[in-house]
Amino acid sequence: MSATATDHPQVAVRAPRWFARRRFVLIMSLFVIPIALSASLNSYGPLTVDSALRMAFASVAGQTIAIIGALVALVITLTSRRSLPGVIFFALVALLVTVNAVSAMSGSGQLLLDRLDLIAETAALD
Repeated sequence: MSATATDHPQVAVRAPRWFARRRFVLIMSLFVIPIALSASLNSYGPLTVDSALRMAFASVAGQTIAIIGALVALVITLTSRRSLPGVIFFALVALLVTVNAVSAMSGSGQLLLDRLDLIAETAALD
């Protein structure tokens, strides 16, 4: 038996705990919480001003949570001293989520205006 074989024992490598936290944060902030907000604050009855505002604010709140979640995943990656490709990947994820969320927020603003116009036209006909 050589001396080098006993100097370097083999150790099983486990995935770091930070990796599980990053996945959890992304799944919760990009999918679960925005869908739950949208489903719980959706208008299941006739369209009113209150329901239109509620749906628009739920959409904006969900997109804000998505941006914050992507940034938190990036911060977790940075604080856990991950390799440069991991940092670049999560920076790109945060950038894509932010661009998409800002676009969705402007779309929900336009949808709110369209719904409020529709409510005003319906009220004028009555």
